[in-house]
Parts: sequence; structure tokens; C-alpha cells
Amino acid sequence: MEVSSLIVDVLDSFVLMLNNLRLLFRDFGNFFTQDFNAKAYAYAVLFIACSVLLVYGLGLNISVDRGAVPTGSRLLNLLLCYGSIYYMVSIPILVIKREYATLSNPWFYIKSFVFIFLLSFSSHISWRELVDLSDCRIWEDTYIYKLLAYTRHTTFIVLPLIFIRGFFDRKIKSLYGLCKGTHHIRAYLSLYIVVFPLLIFASFTSDFLSYYPVYKPWLFQNVFDRPAWLNTFLFELVYTFNFIAVEVFFRGALVIGMAKLLGRNAVLPMVAVYVAIHFGKPALEAISALFGGYFLGALAFQTRHIWGGVIIHMGIALVIELLRFFEHYILGVG
Repeated sequence: MEVSSLIVDVLDSFVLMLNNLRLLFRDFGNFFTQDFNAKAYAYAVLFIACSVLLVYGLGLNISVDRGAVPTGSRLLNLLLCYGSIYYMVSIPILVIKREYATLSNPWFYIKSFVFIFLLSFSSHISWRELVDLSDCRIWEDTYIYKLLAYTRHTTFIVLPLIFIRGFFDRKIKSLYGLCKGTHHIRAYLSLYIVVFPLLIFASFTSDFLSYYPVYKPWLFQNVFDRPAWLNTFLFELVYTFNFIAVEVFFRGALVIGMAKLLGRNAVLPMVAVYVAIHFGKPALEAISALFGGYFLGALAFQTRHIWGGVIIHMGIALVIELLRFFEHYILGVG
């Protein structure tokens, strides 16, 4: 009886998971069918694909986050990169769809530029220029700077967004999707279970082996004379929670925030910039950002919350790190 009850419980859980996923994909399908325009989508996908091919296919190894554009200012580099990518997708889409009222609305340009500036400024900031750690030992200052690097988006994007929301979006009750909404939360957790085997496969690819884990404890010895596990735990905590800020900006500000002006047209330009921030990371990750960014953006528009993206993003990031620790310490890989 106990075995049969367990089987029934497992089957019930599986059926519930499938039903949750069905409702999730129904919402996604509703967004797609209402937003889809063959010419606009073809243009956006072609633009993003050409960008990825330019960076990876031709071996240019350009990282937009590093501002790899030949100007004299790193901040200007990033503004040119992110700004050109955003507007070279959003403006043609609006033209294709003949939404000329939006094109002539100055608030579209002002608001989007403010958001793009925040992303560029956050990526431009170097904690080494702001915090003097010359009294620390070399591995200690490297550890702290690396740790601080993953607080940039929270400090220079999320905090300013609190004030920007009061100027642009007083009617939005949440901080761009950080709300009490829990629509589809169980479905996102189910989706994460489905994606998990793919993460295991990806963690063994050469690109992931060389790039991850982001924090390599074996390179940091005797940092502050604390146990290695404690330094690792602190770093992974900061690194993982950084993705809340990422979701607030991309699925929050660029989708929920810009939807007031662009409607569903806010999603594809966000996806283009989202793919761009992955340049310099493994190619598979940049490509997956296209599909993941669109999926999460569409659902953020439908539900007006970003918790799904937070669950998926934080979960994937943490599991990739843990898998690479396991592969390094237990399997001796990488």
C-alpha cells in the first residue's frame, strides 16, 4: 500500500507539473500570437543572429560589456554599443508595424535612453577606481574587487530605478516587477526541473569548462585567513542575488517599464540588448539568451512580475557553479 500510494503521489505531482507548464506556455503563446509580425520578427532575429556571428563566428571575441568600441571613453563605448543595439531593433520594428505615434513621442527616446544610460554606467564603473584596497594582500584585494563587481547592477541600476520610477512610472505599483505577484511560480519551478539535465550537459562543454565557475576557490588561498568554503559561500551568495538586479532591469525596466510606451514591442529590443551583455561569455550562453530572454520577457509582460526570471536565472547560475565545483573537485575536470 505504501509503494502504491507513493506511485500515486508521484503521478499526481507529475500531472500537476504538466498542467502548470501547460498554463505557462498558454500565456506565452497568447503573447506570441498577439505580438507576432513576420517582417518585424525576421528583422530582429536576423539582426541578433548577425551580431552573434560577428562576435563569435568571425572570432572577433568582442565583449560589449568591456566597451570594445574604438572611442576614447569607456562610458561612451558602452552607450554606443547598447544604445545602437536597442534602437536598431526598436525603431525598425516600430516602422515595420507603422506605429508612427510612438516614433514621434519624445518620451520613448528619453525614457529608453535613461534606462540604457543606467546599464552603460553600471558596466562602466570600476570599483578599483572607487575603493582603495592597497593595504590588502594581493589575493584579498582581488577577492573583494571580484565580489564588488557583482554589486554594480544593484548599486547603480536598482537603486536609481527607485527614484526613476517616481518620475516616469508612478502608476506602476511595484519596482518594475518586484511585487507580490506569484502567477505561474510553480510552473517556473517545474520548468527549471525540465531544464536541469541541459545544464549538466552544458557544464561539460569546453567553453563552460574554461569560463565557469565564476569564482574559482582553488585560486584564492588564505583570503583573510578564513576557511575557503566561507569565502566561496559569501561570493556565491552575492553572485546569485546579482541576478535579481539583472531581472529588474531587463524584464522589469525594459519590458514592464517600457510597455507603457511600446506595448508588446518592448520585448524584442530588450532581447537584443540582453544577448549583447553575454558577448564574451560562452557562445552557447549568448545564443540561449536569445530564446530565454524572449520567453521570460513575454511572460513578464503578461504577468507584470519578474519572479519567474529570478527563479530561472538564479537557479541556473547557482547550479552551473555547483556543477563546476563538483566536476573540479570530484571528477578532476577543469
